[in-house]
Amino acid sequence: MRAPFPKQKRSDRPTQSPLLAALRAVALAGLTVGGSLEAQSTPAADSLDLHRALAMARRDGLQRQLVDARATMASGQVRESTQWLNPTIEWRRENLGSPLQPDIFATAYVPFDLSGRRLALRGAGQAGQQRVESDAMAERRAADLHVAQSWLDAAANTELAAVMRGQASALAELARIDSVRVREGLVAEAVGLRTSIEADRAQLAAVRADRDAAQSLVSLSRQLGTSIVGAMLAALTTPVLPAAPDSVFAVDHARRSRPELRAREAAVLEARRRLAAEQRGVLGEVQLQGGTKETSGFMTGQLGVAMPLPLFNRNDGARARATGGLREATVLQRDALLALRGEVERTRQHYMKVQSTMTAAVTFDQRATALVESARVAYREGHMTLTELLDAERAAVDARTLHRQWLVEAWMARLTLELTLGGRLDSDSPLDLPVISNSSPDRR
Repeated sequence: MRAPFPKQKRSDRPTQSPLLAALRAVALAGLTVGGSLEAQSTPAADSLDLHRALAMARRDGLQRQLVDARATMASGQVRESTQWLNPTIEWRRENLGSPLQPDIFATAYVPFDLSGRRLALRGAGQAGQQRVESDAMAERRAADLHVAQSWLDAAANTELAAVMRGQASALAELARIDSVRVREGLVAEAVGLRTSIEADRAQLAAVRADRDAAQSLVSLSRQLGTSIVGAMLAALTTPVLPAAPDSVFAVDHARRSRPELRAREAAVLEARRRLAAEQRGVLGEVQLQGGTKETSGFMTGQLGVAMPLPLFNRNDGARARATGGLREATVLQRDALLALRGEVERTRQHYMKVQSTMTAAVTFDQRATALVESARVAYREGHMTLTELLDAERAAVDARTLHRQWLVEAWMARLTLELTLGGRLDSDSPLDLPVISNSSPDRR
């Protein structure tokens, strides 16, 4: 019959045999959760950081190419609908196959904008080009933000995967040593079972973290137009969070700088001019005709005017369409102005809240390191149980995870605020925006 286990102390401290002491030292020394940011190796000078990623995306990125292609199509559509009509040249020979002398006509048909419709459409085309350019600028800025989000997610998930793999390796080593202790009767079977469960849980978490990191890298590779691996990414850094401008200045600057608002203003002007053009379109396109005619051996001239009569089609459908287009453009402009204040204030308040957590958030890694080191020493000296040690290790992993999540959130809060304002808070921002003037009102 197997001898019963000796009564365990609260610390679950084993008998200090030389072999077990050596194994225990190895396990506790390796029981880490990925190391602090300071302990990570310094990234190479040519590693892919956020600034370089955005520069690559602007040059070869998928979204930038799509924006440029759509802008070209939209510009072509505007030009297509506002082009002048081409003149027509006709040469005609009549009386062929008859005893009569042939009649030879050479006639030019020149469209004449008698109503001024084409001239009004040209004015609409100029406003349409301004709308297309402003919309393209807004889409390019939004594409930069999307690429920044993809890079931050990829960098954070890659670092978190390394943290999870480190914890899984450390807990697997601890579970192996505790299985030896269980066989030798030094600890209860429940202790070995608990460490094995924690080791398996950490292994599954590491597999999920690797999957998330791989998916993030695939997404980033598509954004940049090149294959990216985790080793190419620079480490996440703490963003500089300058003071946010006050709400009055922020709204005023956004109204003057946001390309979306300029696009909506240009759309209203374009729709108004198109309506004016269609109102003049009751009269059809007038053509002036002039040329020569050779008949019965004599050369003569000819002159004429051609104009469709507005009997069945008085351009009612086009006027109704242009009227609806003007109403839609006006509503969208008003909606953009109404949404601007709320959007600016919402992003500004979120930025300030993230900024207020900076002091605590940037120390998560250091505190996690101090926590696991203190817990290991306490466990080694018998002042902490295995359960408390594992809880401390899990809390340290959570702290490191929150640290990277906060870094992503802080970067995105700053970039989103700058995109909403239409300008960079300072020159450190990777966005392609003008720097907000230092002569702004007092900030709070």
